[in-house]
Amino acid sequence: MALKPLVILVFVGAMALMSVAEAQNTVGIVHVNGTLYCTADGSPGPNETATPVFSNAAVQVACSNDVVFNSPSNATSNGNGVYLVVLLPRPSPSIVASVVSNCRLFVRTPLSTCNPSLPSAALVSSLRFVRSVQVGFAWITYMVATGFTLQA
Repeated sequence: MALKPLVILVFVGAMALMSVAEAQNTVGIVHVNGTLYCTADGSPGPNETATPVFSNAAVQVACSNDVVFNSPSNATSNGNGVYLVVLLPRPSPSIVASVVSNCRLFVRTPLSTCNPSLPSAALVSSLRFVRSVQVGFAWITYMVATGFTLQA
């Protein structure tokens, strides 16, 4: 009978240690999101309302150095050109810096798909940290593209 309270005590202690470890990780999951436009650099033109969006584009975040569990991660932009790629970062003392320096956002669908006058090339961008937000006990870290360039 004395074993049962001891098991419960060990279980409660383990749960407390896991809660402390999770509380120190203020990155949680990473959302890479934005809107793609049908332009040579994927950004809105001078008059944003007149710039068509790039819908149904294959988007991918690929990372080197094994900084996330799910690399490469894929998504498709919706009818409004909006995309969201979710990353699950590996524990690290500097998770945000690791993701920013080791991950790239690729638009795999050639630009000529949305406009035949554009090059038949894909786009690539580095990532930029925006903010981390606590949602209940979890954290969501938001990142966006720094600016797309053509990738041959």
